Amino acid sequence: MGNIKDLVGKVQFDGDRAIVVPQEFQWIGQGRSAVVYRLKGTALAIKIFYPGYEDLAHIEGEVYEKLNNHEFFPAFYEQGEGYLTMQYVEGITFYDCLVNGVAITEEMVQRVDEALEFACRLGFNPSDTHLKNILLTTDGEVKVIDVVRFTQEFDCPHWRDLKKAYETFYQRRYVPKKFPRFFIEFIIRLYRKRLLPI
Repeated sequence: MGNIKDLVGKVQFDGDRAIVVPQEFQWIGQGRSAVVYRLKGTALAIKIFYPGYEDLAHIEGEVYEKLNNHEFFPAFYEQGEGYLTMQYVEGITFYDCLVNGVAITEEMVQRVDEALEFACRLGFNPSDTHLKNILLTTDGEVKVIDVVRFTQEFDCPHWRDLKKAYETFYQRRYVPKKFPRFFIEFIIRLYRKRLLPI
């Protein structure tokens, strides 16, 4: 995978914005500490950490190695200087399920529970599990991504709160299964400010 190392070396950042990207990379998404690309024509995803966050590649690589390519998580292949190489998973996030009106079923929620319980049994403390970090694959499977914060020690309530909202509101017959993006973002902002009764 030496070619990937060379390609990653060509990426240039201005803060958390990639300003130079090799044409071989197709943007998938980005978060607080990294951006993810697909290597075109392959089933590989490359997660590149922003300047100042490169050490997280080592931490997340170790988490993936211990998870050992379990069915609930993407397969992990390589950890390099400031980047990770893993399985590209075709699908949409739970966030996009809400935007597109794809029903989130009890079975899908149960699969997330099973993934997080599996991680707990290995000694991890699953954290930062939210709508954009859970994928529904094109095969109907559920995978949890972005596990870098599984080593944090504090109690993260994100998934517990999402489940409570799911059980209290989403499952009601009259509640729509499709929401405008601005509405979801509004709810997220209220949640972060602790202004929701969850």
